[in-house]
Amino acid sequence: MKRKIVTSMLGIFAIMVIVMATPAVRAVEEPTGTIDEANSQITFNSGALTAVFEGMGPKIMFYDHTSTTRVEQTVHFKALIEFADADGNKVFESSEAVGRASLDEGKWTHTGFYGLPGSSGIGINFTLVDPIAIHDGTRMLPTGSVVLIVKAYNTTQTLTVNGKPFVVNTAEIKIDVVIKGYPFLNTTNMLALQVDMKSSTQHYDMYEESGVSTVDGTTDEGKTAEHEFKETADVKQETRFSTGPITASSTVGFFHFVNTATVTPTSGASYSVPVTASYKSESEIEGKDSGVEMKLYLAYPNFGQGTLVHDPSVGLGQGFPTLYLMVGGAAVAGLVAVVIIRRRHPKISVDAVAN
Repeated sequence: MKRKIVTSMLGIFAIMVIVMATPAVRAVEEPTGTIDEANSQITFNSGALTAVFEGMGPKIMFYDHTSTTRVEQTVHFKALIEFADADGNKVFESSEAVGRASLDEGKWTHTGFYGLPGSSGIGINFTLVDPIAIHDGTRMLPTGSVVLIVKAYNTTQTLTVNGKPFVVNTAEIKIDVVIKGYPFLNTTNMLALQVDMKSSTQHYDMYEESGVSTVDGTTDEGKTAEHEFKETADVKQETRFSTGPITASSTVGFFHFVNTATVTPTSGASYSVPVTASYKSESEIEGKDSGVEMKLYLAYPNFGQGTLVHDPSVGLGQGFPTLYLMVGGAAVAGLVAVVIIRRRHPKISVDAVAN
C-alpha cells in the first residue's frame, strides 16, 4: 500500500514538473520594429523575442520579453577572415589566417522596415557604407560589400535549401548575410565569418553529429586550436544558449545556420557551396568588447568576385530542462533515457541523448 502511494506521488510530481516546464501557448503576434536613431538602436519584437541591433550594425542582443527572468544573449557578426587552408580540412583555424576585416570598423546604414511578400512578416536591411581595411596592410573591403537582410515572420515558415526543408519560427529572426566581391589574394583561399556569442549564463551546447558538446564560456582557451564543428545530417545546424550546470540546464536561445550557401558568379548560373564551422572560447581584445566569448567561425569556399548568400538565424529555445527529463524518466520508467558522457577536457563535454 505504501509503495502504491509513493509511486502515485512520484507520478503526480513528475506531471507537475513537466507542466511547469512546458512553455505556455501564446496568441499569434505580428512582428513589429522600431528605429531609435538617438540611441543607435533598432529593435525587433517577434513572438516572445525581443532583438536589439546595437549601434545600428551587426551586433544583436536578444531575450524573451515574456519571461519573469530576463536572460540576455548576444550574437555579434564580428569579422571576415581570409585563410589559407593549409591542411585541406575546409575548416577555419586561426593559425591559417592571412587577412582580417573587422566589421565594427565600418559605418552601416539601414533601410526602413518593409513588409515581406504575401504580408508574411517584416524586414530591414543593413549595408556597409564605409570601406574597411583588411589587416594585411594592402587591401580594402569595398563599400557595399556586406549586407544583412533581417526578416521576422507572422507565422512559422517552412523554407527549403537544396530541396531540403527547414523551419523558421515566430520567436526567431532570419539573417541573410550577403558578401559581394571580396578581394581574395588568390583563387584557393577561403573566407570565414567570425560570430561572437555571449550570454549571462556562459553555457553553450553544440549539437553535433556525435552528440552534444558543451562549452564553458568562462574558460579562455588561448592558443588552443579551434574545435571542428561536426555537422549533423540536418540542413540546419544549431548552437544553443543554455542555463545552469549540464545536468540541470534548459535552452534559452539559439544560433542556427544552414549547411550550404548560395554563390552567384559575375557570369553564369548560381550554385550551392558547403558551409563548415569551428569554434572555441577565447578572450576578446578587439574593439569595445571585453572578456571571454564563444567564437564560432563559419567557413566558405573561395567565390571569386561573385556574391555569396548565407542565412543564419537567432531565436528563443523551448526545450525541457535536462533535470526535468531525468525526474520524469524516474517516475515513468522507460519513457525517457538520459545518458551523460563527459570528456576530461578543461572546456568541452559531450552529452549523448537517446529517446
